Amino acid sequence: EVQVDELQRLLAGMEKEHRSLLLKMKDGEAELARLRSAEGDKLAEQDRSAQLEKEVAALREKIHHLDDMLKSQQRKVRQMIEQLQNSKAVIQAKDAVIQELKERRSLLTRLRLLQNLEMHDRIEHLIEQQVGRGGHSSRARSKSEYASRYAGGARWRGACLALGRRRSS
Repeated sequence: EVQVDELQRLLAGMEKEHRSLLLKMKDGEAELARLRSAEGDKLAEQDRSAQLEKEVAALREKIHHLDDMLKSQQRKVRQMIEQLQNSKAVIQAKDAVIQELKERRSLLTRLRLLQNLEMHDRIEHLIEQQVGRGGHSSRARSKSEYASRYAGGARWRGACLALGRRRSS
């Protein structure tokens, strides 16, 4: 009986130790699973980190490329603005020349008209003189009438002289 009691106590101790070892084993397995999970998480984090680094590098390259394109476009816009300004200056200069030519044309047209009037009056005067010699005198013009009529012509001759001076300068 003492041996049976001893065996029962030994068996009970073994069962107790078995349960204790099972608990330790389960705790160890749980810790191992947690560590493996943590390592897996670390590996997943490392993989994700590597992937993010690649994405960031690709984005940096795209940004650099876009910056280059933007600078190129800005240069083109500045060149276009400069060309427009130069074109405007050329157009303004040509407009000024056109305006001056129009003024000259107007002046020359008036001068031609005055010359025609003066020529017409001279012809009339000569005809009147010839008719007057023959005894048939038409209405004689007074000196004041001729003076007022040709005074405008003298003004236009002065303007033509000014036009000639402007042309040579």
